[in-house]
Amino acid sequence: MKFTIRNQANIANKYIRFAKWKIRKLSGKFGEVLYSDIFIKRVTQSPDHYAVTVKLGVPGPDIVISADSDNLKSLWSELSAKIKRQLRKHNDKNQ
Repeated sequence: MKFTIRNQANIANKYIRFAKWKIRKLSGKFGEVLYSDIFIKRVTQSPDHYAVTVKLGVPGPDIVISADSDNLKSLWSELSAKIKRQLRKHNDKNQ
């Protein structure tokens, strides 16, 4: 699987590693993910507000998931839940 990461917010690498680990884990469980594009940007500076968009390349139409939050931990947990839900729907639809 190929990962493309565009970190325009300069967040710590531990969050990037977590996202890659979570996508690999869910890909193994729910099916084939060909590639993953992760776009991270900081929306506001004063209270840090982040927006993340994840594009998963799967057979058929790509899955695009986005979320935004002030807290990076809650942002990644929300994204992982959305990714899991979308991969489950994609897997059920293809079976």
